[in-house]
Amino acid sequence: MSDPAAVNIEGDLIISEDLGRDGLKLLQHKDCYKLDTASVLLAWFAASFVRHGKPCEMLELGSGTGGVSLLASARCTNASIDGVELVPLAYKVFCENIKLNHLEDRINAFNCDLRDLPAEIKNKAYDVVFMNPPFYDGTKGSVTDGSVKSLHEATARFAEQGVLEDFIRVQSLRTRTSGGFAVMCINPERVPECFTLYSKYKITPVRLLTVHANASKDAFLALIAGKKGSPNAEFKVLPPLFINEEGSSALTSRAAQIYEEEHSDCFI
Repeated sequence: MSDPAAVNIEGDLIISEDLGRDGLKLLQHKDCYKLDTASVLLAWFAASFVRHGKPCEMLELGSGTGGVSLLASARCTNASIDGVELVPLAYKVFCENIKLNHLEDRINAFNCDLRDLPAEIKNKAYDVVFMNPPFYDGTKGSVTDGSVKSLHEATARFAEQGVLEDFIRVQSLRTRTSGGFAVMCINPERVPECFTLYSKYKITPVRLLTVHANASKDAFLALIAGKKGSPNAEFKVLPPLFINEEGSSALTSRAAQIYEEEHSDCFI
């Protein structure tokens, strides 16, 4: 018997996977960027800037198949989320994920270039705008060397459809000026570039968190939050997050708390 949550998308039968939070399921396509550690941590970090019990408007730039938006919706039941995705296949899967989880009243998907947003988004200011922009600027790796297998993966990993400045410019434009938060995850090597662009587009950095495989490894990810309309906001470098115990695949207590417990952080 076929899985009742299986969906046929462009000739491929996709089976849902349990997201491990609030009973949510996620459809993932073989040609689309897969949910990973960065996705889970971005959802947690973005949700940490949502005030509990108060209606919140969130926007994700570059949503892929919607995994981060789904996780953010589970962490912030008071939030409505718009998600923008350029690649048609990923957008189709995103729409199916919204329907699969019966979130049509809380999540809206848009198939468009973030540099040419529809009026529904341009006419709104969001409390939290979050994103996982391309890790690379196109000078490292290549979409032709065989390591990238699909258009969506190329778009996710390299600046083929918009450079980091495009993402931050649009993020700034759509973040509510009176204290809205701009949140992202990025390659740690690009943090100085991000902060330079934040200054250009009137975002004040307020939090920086580096993520490491374990205590002996360099950071493989940086989580950044900035605030609009608050030039004197306090900046904090948070204690580093180690995913695994040294010499073990076991999660650290902090990582386990993020992955497994209900959401409690607010403006971390």
